Amino acid sequence: MQPRFNSLIKRFNKEQYGRYLELLPNFKKEKAQKFTTIVLTIIAIMILAIFAINPTLSTIANLQKQLEDANFVVERLDQKINNLSVLQTKYETLKNDLPIIYASIPKTEEAARLTGQLQALATENNLAIASIQAIDFSDSADFSYFTFNISMQGSYENLIEFLNGAVRMDRIVDLSDISITSAENENNTLTLTARGIAIFKK
Repeated sequence: MQPRFNSLIKRFNKEQYGRYLELLPNFKKEKAQKFTTIVLTIIAIMILAIFAINPTLSTIANLQKQLEDANFVVERLDQKINNLSVLQTKYETLKNDLPIIYASIPKTEEAARLTGQLQALATENNLAIASIQAIDFSDSADFSYFTFNISMQGSYENLIEFLNGAVRMDRIVDLSDISITSAENENNTLTLTARGIAIFKK
């Protein structure tokens, strides 16, 4: 029984082997050679695509992204250049007014300078200053300021000219609590007292 079984297996294996051999192409035939060439060419192209073309495509994609980033940066730079050009134009328009602006709101209190300006204005209008002094310095969120008291004597017309001149000064000065009274023992002489506020930007 055993020898017969072994002979069946051998015969089956031979039959299977023969069938497999029939499936393989005969390399001696021209068609088989062409078919084999095509298959090997396809395999070579696939290997080339994996090891050569794929890195090239990755490099191209990376360069494309770098180009897009560079274009984005160029657009932003162009926008900034345009903005700077607009600002330069506006600066040129305001350039002549900047000294007036800086004088109107100085960066420091410049109390002594303001006192000298008020004394000069009083002298121009034939007024005698009795007293002038800064009494308080204060700070706020947007600006700083100091208050001062001023007292002077002269004619009504000259006092009014002084007040008009103080309003037209380069430095922003706010005069309040203005009082004009008659001076004792002086004919046609009045005394002006006022409280002022001078703003400056730290």
